[in-house]
Amino acid sequence: MQDMKQTVLELMDAAAARGLAEFELETDDFKLKLKLPNNAPAVPVAAVPVAAVPVAAAPAAVPAVAPAAPAQPVPAAPQVPEGRTVEAPLVGIFYAAPAPEEPPFIEVGQQVKKGDTLFIIEAMKTMNEIPAPCDGRISHILAQSGDMVEYGQVVVVMEEAS
Repeated sequence: MQDMKQTVLELMDAAAARGLAEFELETDDFKLKLKLPNNAPAVPVAAVPVAAVPVAAAPAAVPAVAPAAPAQPVPAAPQVPEGRTVEAPLVGIFYAAPAPEEPPFIEVGQQVKKGDTLFIIEAMKTMNEIPAPCDGRISHILAQSGDMVEYGQVVVVMEEAS
């Protein structure tokens, strides 16, 4: 049960860190639905353990939850490294390589030319190749394959060639 609580807390943190207002996970054994109020901060100030309820025995009303722990300070927004940023042009799933068994399009330190594919974002079952906006060197890759990225989220930072 402790593992389940830890997993739920990690899911809550991951959903909040990505700015998701709602997250739902369902398996054969349980169903979990996290929903933040419209006015909730993107990062929760306190996490509350939630017990998983078997789907077959899910009550009509949501069970009461224990009071939250004392509020913790909200962490500062992550700092984006300096350089030319490449943002996600749409919401979707980030992929660093064309296929799981293939090498990534780019690696930190690699030189790229304008138009080279940097990564793929899958949206609505369509694979969208994102090109380099300029010649340069990759200094940071801020997402991992399988991550959900939001519109405008900085995904790659480059040092432009002079």
